Amino acid sequence: MNIRCLIADDEPLALKLITEYISRIPHLSLMGSCKRATDISGFIGQIDLLFLDIRMPGLTGLDLLRSLPEKPLVILITAFSEYALDGFELDVVDYLVKPVGFERFLQAVNRATHRYQLLRQVGQTQAEQHVTVTAPDDTEKVWFFVKSGYKSVRINFEDILYIEGLKEYVAIYTTGGNKYVKLAAMKDLERILPQKQFLRIHKSYIVAVNKVTAAYGNTVELNQISLPVGRIYKDEATKVFS
Repeated sequence: MNIRCLIADDEPLALKLITEYISRIPHLSLMGSCKRATDISGFIGQIDLLFLDIRMPGLTGLDLLRSLPEKPLVILITAFSEYALDGFELDVVDYLVKPVGFERFLQAVNRATHRYQLLRQVGQTQAEQHVTVTAPDDTEKVWFFVKSGYKSVRINFEDILYIEGLKEYVAIYTTGGNKYVKLAAMKDLERILPQKQFLRIHKSYIVAVNKVTAAYGNTVELNQISLPVGRIYKDEATKVFS
């Protein structure tokens, strides 16, 4: 596995530090660096992971992300913690506040690596093209099928831990430690899931309400898994978990 990286930061010391951190992780390959957000567009399509500062000359890192129709995985690295919520609204992998220690940096890279592996798995199944989510006709049933090519996988509602949106795909995580990556929209899942049992907390996440073990600030936890709560979903999440 080789994840191609780019650093975008106008601070020489930060650039040097992140470069050194990347050199310690064998599966990361540094493709280059830039000091202005406007220079990043030339690398799009050639990189898998972007380490992005927010306050840069001219266009900010957040403005750049909003302007990109397709973007790589992004880890924000900044001295300003107040932008964290904006970053998660833009579906960044993680948000690091300077000065960044290597342990925290590695944690963020591990999250990005997990997301990268999921996306690669998705790419390997694109030949399936037409994948649909079918709800049972009997509304009292507690399961549904995810149809993928010639195979239909039955998933029980009670076994779902959470669902992650990956562009035009979804990853369904179960309490048994399984995950199913299928071509489907988050809105398709919302349509068939029981509203009292599941809650959309972010444009990229749906959680099983009774599997949430803690909720605080803009975060919910499912045992050791922490997921962000999006701004437009926060009021409803607060009602449910207060």
